[in-house]
Amino acid sequence: MITTQNFYIQYHNADKLECYPTENTDFKSLVSDLTLDDSLKEKNWIYTTKKTVFKAKGSICFLIVGKTENKIKNYYLWCYFTIKNIEENAFEIVARGKGKDFKHPIILNNLENFDSFKKFCGNFGIGFQKIDNHDFSKTLSLYLDEIKVDYLIPDRKVFLEETIQELNNKMLSITPERKVYIIKRLIRKDSKMVKLLKEYVGYKCQFPNCNSHIPHKKYGVNYVEVAHIKAVADDGQSTIGNLIVLCPNHHKEFDLGERNIFVINHDQISGRLNENNFEINLFNNYSYKIK
Repeated sequence: MITTQNFYIQYHNADKLECYPTENTDFKSLVSDLTLDDSLKEKNWIYTTKKTVFKAKGSICFLIVGKTENKIKNYYLWCYFTIKNIEENAFEIVARGKGKDFKHPIILNNLENFDSFKKFCGNFGIGFQKIDNHDFSKTLSLYLDEIKVDYLIPDRKVFLEETIQELNNKMLSITPERKVYIIKRLIRKDSKMVKLLKEYVGYKCQFPNCNSHIPHKKYGVNYVEVAHIKAVADDGQSTIGNLIVLCPNHHKEFDLGERNIFVINHDQISGRLNENNFEINLFNNYSYKIK
């Protein structure tokens, strides 16, 4: 199962549109009688007016089709694809990518949590929608049997690199604010940077030879944290070279242990932690594109 948190759905109301999403498919036929071409292909898959599709480049989109058959509204998982190109015209936004129809569309009505999922999607009235926050996304991911990934789809990796770079440029100009009320609290403004870095390194601890695995019950990924080498309280910034993704144990060891940093830059962090030397190559973890 793919556990990356970048799943979307698009809903196709076949009753209203009076057609199936696959061309040259007889709309009068029951879905259960259809046999579709299930080869991987690249084409225009969905048409929407939702601007959120621009944030979904490199993510996986499932197409769900609703059709009333024998007086029952049935919902089918029709196809999935990786969003690669997005174009907007005067009437709609077109998402193109690589994916496939299912040879026999999969009926969803009786699957566990589907009713809850349908409600989560506003009975599919929302249209194009991110679905990572619902457990049913894990059920849908079980059908991704053709996409070969090394944790992240390449296009998603490119998107993350570009977004992290943009955020890094912004963070360079931000100095943590200390606002005084009854207590002092540092306003870091780095939550998006932290989230994307975790995803980019595959939710793995960057400390050498650490194989910590703490399954996150809610999100279905390995639990990790982001540490600052130079603490925010000491004016450390949330920028590349000062951030490192760690498991909770190594995070606490970094914060509380006897630590001496020898080298710290965009590419490398090395030093001595509790009498053990370490070297972390950020160059391999983050990408050559992040300077």
